[in-house]
Amino acid sequence: MTHTFRSLLNRLNFRKSIQLAWSVSGRLTITTVSLLVLENLFWMGSVYMLKRLVDVVAVPGVSERHDELLEAIVIAGLISIGYACARSLSVYVSELQATRVNHFVDEKIHRHSIQLDYGFYEDPEYLDVLKRAREAGVDKPYAVVKSLFDIVKQFIALMAIGYILISIDWILLPLLAVFVLPILIGRILFSNRGYLLYMQNTGHERKAHYLSSLMTADPFAKEVRTFSLGQYLLAKYVKIRENIMRQQLVLNRQRTINELLTTGLGTAGFFAVTAYIIFGTLSGQTSVGDIAMFLVVFPQSYSIMQGLVGSITALYHNNMYVAHIFELFALEPRIEKNRGTSVRINENEGLLIDNVSFRYPHGKENVLEDITLEVPEGRIVAIVGMNGAGKTTLIKLLCRLYEPGSGVIRFLGNDIRNYDPSEYRKKISVVFQDFVRYNLTVSENIRFGDLDKNPSPEAVKQAAEHAGAGGFISSLGHGYDTVLGRLFDDGHEVSIGQWQKLAIARAFYSDSKLVILDEATSSLDVVAETELFSSFRTRIGRRSALVISHRLSTIRQADHIYVMADRRIAESGTHEELMQRKGLYASLYENSKQ
Repeated sequence: MTHTFRSLLNRLNFRKSIQLAWSVSGRLTITTVSLLVLENLFWMGSVYMLKRLVDVVAVPGVSERHDELLEAIVIAGLISIGYACARSLSVYVSELQATRVNHFVDEKIHRHSIQLDYGFYEDPEYLDVLKRAREAGVDKPYAVVKSLFDIVKQFIALMAIGYILISIDWILLPLLAVFVLPILIGRILFSNRGYLLYMQNTGHERKAHYLSSLMTADPFAKEVRTFSLGQYLLAKYVKIRENIMRQQLVLNRQRTINELLTTGLGTAGFFAVTAYIIFGTLSGQTSVGDIAMFLVVFPQSYSIMQGLVGSITALYHNNMYVAHIFELFALEPRIEKNRGTSVRINENEGLLIDNVSFRYPHGKENVLEDITLEVPEGRIVAIVGMNGAGKTTLIKLLCRLYEPGSGVIRFLGNDIRNYDPSEYRKKISVVFQDFVRYNLTVSENIRFGDLDKNPSPEAVKQAAEHAGAGGFISSLGHGYDTVLGRLFDDGHEVSIGQWQKLAIARAFYSDSKLVILDEATSSLDVVAETELFSSFRTRIGRRSALVISHRLSTIRQADHIYVMADRRIAESGTHEELMQRKGLYASLYENSKQ
C-alpha cells in the first residue's frame, strides 16, 4: 500500500499544469480564482441566511416581526442571485480558459512533434510516447487545473457546512468523512490499475491500429483485396482487441463491485446518521431548529463530499494521463543544431563523405562501413548496388536525419554538423523512393520543395517542365490549382508515375546546391525516364547531383559511379572503366540488359 501511494505521488504534475495554464492566460486564471472565491462567499452567505431565516421563524411572535423577516428574505434572495451570477460567470470564464489552453496544448504537441528528429519516428518507444500523448487529449492539462479549482471550492464549502454540523453535534463531520473515505481510496486505486493496464497495452493498441489501417486505408485497399488478406488481418485485429477487452472487463467488474460496496456503505452511513439525529430530536437531545438545519445541510454536505471524492479522483486520473503530454514535451532533438562554428561556404566545393560508418540506435551492427565518396561541384555521381547495401541509409545521413557514428560528411567546404539542420537542408533537395503524395494542389506539391522561396508561378511551371510534368498538368481541370488525390470531394487522382514527376519537380523547384534522387524514376515509363536523363545535366543547371538507381542503363552518363555491396564501397569509376574491370558493376549491368 505504501509503495502504491508513493508511486502515485511520483506522477504528480500539478505545478506544470498550473504553470501551463498561467502561461497561456494568466489573467483568466486570476479571474477564475476570483470568481471561485466570490462564488463560495455567496454560497456561505446563503447558508448563513438560511440559518437566520430558520432562527427568525422559530422564535415565538414571528407574526409581529414582519420587517425583520422581510429583510432576511430580501438579503437571502439577493445573495442567491449573486451566487447564481458568480457561478454562471465562473463557468463561462472556465470554459474560455479551457478552450485557449486546449488549443495551445494541441498546437504544442504538433509543433514539438515536427521539431523532433526523424530518428524518433523509427523508435518504437517514442511512437508509444506520441500515441499516449495524443490519446491523453489536449484537454487534460486544464482538466487538472479545473479539478484543483473544484477541490478548493468544495473544500471551502465543506468547511462552511462542517461548522454548522459540528454546532449540531461534533461527531457528524468525522462520521461523514469515515463513510466517504473508502469511496475515495477505492476510486484512486482502481484509477491507478486502469492506468497501468493502459500502459501495458499501448504497444498492442498501436499494433491493432496498424492492422485497422491496413483494412480501412486507401493505400492498402488494392493489395488487401487482390490477395484476399482481409479475413486474415481481421482475425489478428480481433484477437488483439478481444484480449485487451477481456482485461478491461475484468477491471471494470472489480471496479463495479468495489463501487457497490463502498457506495452502499456510504449511503447506509448517511441514513444511520440521519436516524441518529432524528431519534436525538425525539429524545430531546437536539432542537427542532437543529433537525431542520440538519435535513437541509447534511444532504448537501454528503453531496459535496461525493463531489470532492469525484474531483480528487478526476484530478488523479487526469494527472496520470497529462504526464504523457509533458513526457513528449521533455524530449529534445538528438541532432545538434550547430556547434557554434562560423560557416564559410565555398561554392567551388561539392560533397565529400569521408570514412563514414553508421549503426542505427537499436541496431547491433553497422549498416555502413568506412564509406568514402565524392560529388564534386557541378558533377553527376551515381550509386548502384543490390538491395540492403546501405544506399538509402546513406541518403538519410546526407539529409541529417541521423548523425554518422564515425567519419565526417562535408558540403561546400564545411562539416555538415556545423550548419543549422534547417539551413543545411535548404542546400539540398531530395526525391525519396517513398515520396509523399500530398492531397493538395499541384502548385503546393511543387512549392513544398522550398516554402521559403518567394511564390512564383513561373518558377513552379519551370520546375514542372524540367520534371516532365507540364504536359499532364495542363490537361487537368484547374491546372496548377487542381487538388490531387481522392481524399477530398474536389480531388483529382493521377497515376503513380505522374505523382513521381511532381516529386521530382519539387526537388527542381528548390534553389539547392545538390539534388539527390533515390530511385526517383522507379515509377516512370521508359520513355519518360530516358527523356529525363538524356537532358538531366541541362535540367539541374549548375547543381551537383547524386543519383541512386537500379536501372543501370539510366546512369551511364554519370561522371562517376560508386558500387555499394555489403555496407561498403566495392568499386568506383566511370561506366567504361567499371565495365573494363569486369567486376560487380559489369555483372549487374549485363544482368540488367537480360
